[in-house]
Amino acid sequence: MRIFTGVTMSLDIGDLPPELTSNPTAYVAVAGLDVENNPIHRTIWDSFTSNRQERVPLHLKLLPVGHEFPKAKPKRTAYDWYVPKGILKTNWLGKHLTQVPAVTVQFVDLDWDSPQWSEKRLECAGKLEVLRENLQGRSTRVALVLIQKRASLPGGDVLVIIFIMSLISGKTLLVLPHSDHLYGYTLRLQNAFYELAQTYYHHESRRIKNHKDHLNKTTHQLLFVRHQFKIAFLTELKQDVAGALKSYKQAYANLMEVRASDANMLEIKTIAGFINYKMCRLSFLNGTPLDAISQFRNHVDIFKNKVGHPELAFEHSAWMSKQFSHFGDLFEDAVQQGLNAIQTQHPGFYYQQAANQASNRKNMCYKLCKSVEEPPEFDVLEGADSLEFYGQRPWRACCQSLEPPDPQKELKGIMAVKYNEFHNVDHSMIIIPLLSSAVAQFKKYKCPRMKRQLTVEMGEEYYCYRDYKQALTLLKHVLWDYRLEKWRPIVSSILITALRSAYLSANIQDYISLGIEMISNWIQCSTDEKSIVQNNINNILSGKPLFSMPGISEQDNREADKLWKEATQNHKDPLIFTIQMGSVVPFIECKAGFASESYMADQRVTVTVYLRMNCTQPMSFSKLNVLFNNENYNRFCEVPPATDRASHSDEKNMHKLSIVPRNTHTFTFNFIPDLNDIGKTIQITSVALQMGSESYLCAVLHWTTPPEMPSVAAPSTATLKAGSFSDDPTFQNIIPQSYTQILPRNARIGIEIDHQPPALINEFYVFRLAITNDEITRIDNVVLNVSLKEGQEQFIHESTHLSDKPENPQQFVKYLKGVPLGQIAPGVKVEKCIFMKATDVASRKLVFEVTYDINVEIDDQLLYCFCSKIQDLEVFTVEPFEFVVKVLNMKFEEQQTIRSEEPFILKINIHSYSSLPILIEDSSIELPHHLNFVDDEVVSQLQNVTLNFSEAATECYVMVTPSDCPSKLNLGTYKLKWKRNSTDDLCCSVETNVAMPTMEVLHPPIFVELETPSHGAVRHLMTVTYTIHNRTSMVQDMKLVFDSSDAFMYSGNKQIHFRILPRDMYRLRYNLYPLLAGYALLPNLHLTLNPERANALTLDSLVKDMTPSHIFVMPHGKKIDEDVDTTS
Repeated sequence: MRIFTGVTMSLDIGDLPPELTSNPTAYVAVAGLDVENNPIHRTIWDSFTSNRQERVPLHLKLLPVGHEFPKAKPKRTAYDWYVPKGILKTNWLGKHLTQVPAVTVQFVDLDWDSPQWSEKRLECAGKLEVLRENLQGRSTRVALVLIQKRASLPGGDVLVIIFIMSLISGKTLLVLPHSDHLYGYTLRLQNAFYELAQTYYHHESRRIKNHKDHLNKTTHQLLFVRHQFKIAFLTELKQDVAGALKSYKQAYANLMEVRASDANMLEIKTIAGFINYKMCRLSFLNGTPLDAISQFRNHVDIFKNKVGHPELAFEHSAWMSKQFSHFGDLFEDAVQQGLNAIQTQHPGFYYQQAANQASNRKNMCYKLCKSVEEPPEFDVLEGADSLEFYGQRPWRACCQSLEPPDPQKELKGIMAVKYNEFHNVDHSMIIIPLLSSAVAQFKKYKCPRMKRQLTVEMGEEYYCYRDYKQALTLLKHVLWDYRLEKWRPIVSSILITALRSAYLSANIQDYISLGIEMISNWIQCSTDEKSIVQNNINNILSGKPLFSMPGISEQDNREADKLWKEATQNHKDPLIFTIQMGSVVPFIECKAGFASESYMADQRVTVTVYLRMNCTQPMSFSKLNVLFNNENYNRFCEVPPATDRASHSDEKNMHKLSIVPRNTHTFTFNFIPDLNDIGKTIQITSVALQMGSESYLCAVLHWTTPPEMPSVAAPSTATLKAGSFSDDPTFQNIIPQSYTQILPRNARIGIEIDHQPPALINEFYVFRLAITNDEITRIDNVVLNVSLKEGQEQFIHESTHLSDKPENPQQFVKYLKGVPLGQIAPGVKVEKCIFMKATDVASRKLVFEVTYDINVEIDDQLLYCFCSKIQDLEVFTVEPFEFVVKVLNMKFEEQQTIRSEEPFILKINIHSYSSLPILIEDSSIELPHHLNFVDDEVVSQLQNVTLNFSEAATECYVMVTPSDCPSKLNLGTYKLKWKRNSTDDLCCSVETNVAMPTMEVLHPPIFVELETPSHGAVRHLMTVTYTIHNRTSMVQDMKLVFDSSDAFMYSGNKQIHFRILPRDMYRLRYNLYPLLAGYALLPNLHLTLNPERANALTLDSLVKDMTPSHIFVMPHGKKIDEDVDTTS
């Protein structure tokens, strides 16, 4: 918040008085507080002045003893013969802000029960009377504040006496108890002061409005503007933003009706600037920024062509500049208060326009005022600091005629203004801050192009201001961006100004850096100037005097020559600096690359450097270096200085670095790669071309190579052309290879791998390697490495074991490293076997690598080389067998459960999936504790059986479980020992273990066993026996029913009731007489457990599962003699 302090100063064209730009608040004068001698008064004053932002807007001022207010002028009652001398007086704003209070407050120490009540009452009345006399003729409100030690209420008669003696109304008599709640009482008092001030300003506004009834627009048009402005300002003091804005608009409209001429144009524009500033400021405060922008644009459109006196046209540009600048400040303040600006509408545009208008002012000044070399005869500008009205000329103040009253004096005044403008106004210091503000705004709102443009303008203005160092700093800052975008005219213009700044400031490093750009053919400049710059660069490097720069005055050249002599004389220590050629417009271009993308370890590496200069004259350089990512190669790729070349026999090398323009010079270097770089990439990091001497002054031209990788394709020719400043198509088409890879020396060995695919799961698959030495010398430290190729699935790595011995490991080896093969003489073949064990089916990609060391002679130099040869191999791994396991009952029927103490059959089917024959050496089954074989001796049924592709083998085992068998029983592990059916001794036996299924075990109460002959014959008697076993520990009560059958006649118990003791058995024999031939159905046997009881249980399904249902009956055969008789 800006508060006017009452200080006045001379205003430039378009400037705003501080009274206008401050935040207007009601002026309240405080009297009667002795803050220096009375601590209570000091505390009270501090409570009023602290934390003002949180309280009502008041300007509190403590008056000294005997303070005199300005005397009021006599009130005018008629305006018939009154002719206004101007629009707005220069002292009116300050008077109502700091001199004439809206409220005057008299503080008095007076308690209701004071012993000196009568004396102090009279003293209080006297102080009020003096205060009123001091404010005679003013409408200022007077208030009385009684400072009391305690808050006690007076009696009614005391109040009456106070009112009568002091003539104070009830609203203006206030009490301030000095207690612990002083802050709260202070707030109440300030609110009361604020209300009194509101009443005062309202009254003043009404009084001014009443004057309109006495005015006419013919002679009093200026008063319409003045009074409306006063009403608006008083309304603003009331903090009524909307009302004040409305009144300012009316004042602006009244001003537009004033007849304008060259004589009063400055006053009209000055007051218009005041009112426009107020309208825009209040619009921003009112939250309507679009209205503020619209008002300002309308304001500019109205006055942009109202120049005024042609000889003072620079004043119009100055006024326009200030209008844009003030609005930019208002806009920026609004943004800081929370207004959201956008990229196309922000304060930067207004600061930019202000700077443009200031530049116009400067140009108009040089055009109109340059001829005024001497001041006028007398000072016609006297009194410019104490004018009565804003915007008037000091030589004709208070004159409102349309024509100047004294033409001669008017002419002298104009000459004085022009002289003052040309000799006393620093235009650059007006333009530069405006440009700086604009740059800050465009940077804030991310407008890089506008920011660069304004930075260039600021640098050029610093150049005009003769601050060459600052100009150079700014121009160098933006030059990079314009180079990058190849704005040729812009780069050329900026470069010329920057180079002149470097010359005029005797900046050695910047002059050389900018000069080597200047002499490039790409820069648009005269050939003569480029030649001068190139000669100056050579002179600087050799310590000679410089030639005068064109486009610079003789005086400036003489001053620059002195600075250069001082810089040269003070230059004692060697100065070496680097110029990054990728960041400038080059006068010489460089490309460096390898001749090949890769080199073997025993090959010479070739590096070629291409130089092409595009300036006007030849130039000599002192040294050329190619720099690598391995510094050891740097010494092999350099053209040393002339002093180092003196010992060379070839005198042509003396002038090897003398470069002629528009010719491509080629330099070739060779070196042998370091063996430590085998498998690595050698990168040309940069090329350095040296100008000058390292002992005096040296400029190093440095080209940095982009960090390319071998996997990245080389850029296209079109891309290089777009990035090059060269005008030679042949040079543009040179695509350098900035990197190369050092590969191991080609291994001259033969690797043969013999194997018999596919590989079978769990076998040790054999690879027979034969390594042959095809070198002409012996190879040493021959090592074999075998591994899985990278990029395969993780389970392949986890399920593969590599070894040189067929031994089962504790942990799988995924990378068989360092299998020594010793030394191999030339032409000798060495064999080695490698074994692979795989536990999962997959396609495996193996890498066989053989490395060795060998001594190789290159150019009479013996190199100890490391060679490597890699051979890939893909092997498919398959399952050798598929196992199908079934559990059968004694009827060879598949079942999902087994019954304890009842024999069953475990059937194992083995299907071969190997394309090679497999020999099964042995098989066995490992049974758990609760499972036994029925037979005492069990021998493998598959010993020495050979399975070919798609063949199958079956093995059966008859087993039985004991009575105490658990409900879930695993049937054990089946073990199969096998190998490839081959005579090769390296084919090892493999044991495959197959887990048998887990079966549910049932415990039935009985077991029925049927004994029958293998077959029967029609009409031949046969005997069958049913044995019923009691598997429980209780007596079983049984009922048996034997059905009749169409296929048999039988004799035996058809129905019987019997009992079986625990763990005992009961036998039943039947004689069956077959009636039909074929596969005959046996009579059904029905068993009932606990018959004729509630818990009776039918065992038909159990009996059906345990006993066969059919038997084969052979037909009745014929005798031989009967057959012979029949035949005969």
